[in-house]
Amino acid sequence: MGDAAVAIMANAPVKNIKSVKRFNPNPAPVESEQLPDYLFNELNRMGDILFNIDLFRLEPTYVEPTRPRSGDVRYASGTSDGWNPGGTGEGLYLYTLAGAWTKL
Repeated sequence: MGDAAVAIMANAPVKNIKSVKRFNPNPAPVESEQLPDYLFNELNRMGDILFNIDLFRLEPTYVEPTRPRSGDVRYASGTSDGWNPGGTGEGLYLYTLAGAWTKL
């Protein structure tokens, strides 16, 4: 399955797959004939990421962020096998200046 397909699947509401939020370009092709397909696929991947940002769609986070900063917002999965800040369940959480996750 190509990277573009993974980006589209990440938007499906019932899929528990890694969220696509950052863009890491794939290696450029060696053959110049492959450049149009490469650019098409890479631009589609970037478009999927921008679509998520435009809608402010947050994918569930299953592991607590290792280096949160004040003002970070995450959608915690709230499951027993995922990230459940303070045991308060699924939902949106804000990382505060006090250094704690607070449910919104």
